[in-house]
Amino acid sequence: MEKATKADEELIIDIIAESFPSNPSVLSIIKNDKKEPQRMRWLARYVFRTALKKDGIFLSADRTGVAVCYRFNSHKESLMDYWNQLVLAFTAIGIERIFKVLKRDIYVKNKRPKSGDFLYFWFFGVSNRGKGRGAAHELKEVVFSEAKRQNLPIYLETSIAQNKRVYERYGFEVYHTWDYKSEGITLWFMRNQKFTHLP
Repeated sequence: MEKATKADEELIIDIIAESFPSNPSVLSIIKNDKKEPQRMRWLARYVFRTALKKDGIFLSADRTGVAVCYRFNSHKESLMDYWNQLVLAFTAIGIERIFKVLKRDIYVKNKRPKSGDFLYFWFFGVSNRGKGRGAAHELKEVVFSEAKRQNLPIYLETSIAQNKRVYERYGFEVYHTWDYKSEGITLWFMRNQKFTHLP
């Protein structure tokens, strides 16, 4: 396993963008038109640049898998962060959808701990080339090791039922469920507190 650097940007964007088409939550964010594949890459670039500033991108040893997980309150938003969000609105989301996506984002953030003292597991993906070769297990162990090291719970959201079952197998619990009817998806809010040793 290695921490990603700026030099890994295109590789990681490739892995993330390859995983996005199977994610209902992602598909509900981006504008659905003939530019959809490019819009997915713009969204993947936003994920990379945001998480890199938070030192939260991990690559598997064979460089086929990526996990994005960082301490949520580790970085205060800067003017560059706001600029990147504006670029995302124009390139991936589409101006006509921005208010709907912002409303959803506010709802989701309000369900997370207000303190920000947790690891946020934003994204996990393995390229088709790397599936079945151990990258997923390796990255899972990395995320759990970070939780132990920092003595923090892990929070995430998923709209994929199969992923929900996998997370439950590894100790995550659902603490809130949102039926996002306008987009026809269910979003499960999950947490894993087994690595936290409170006094």
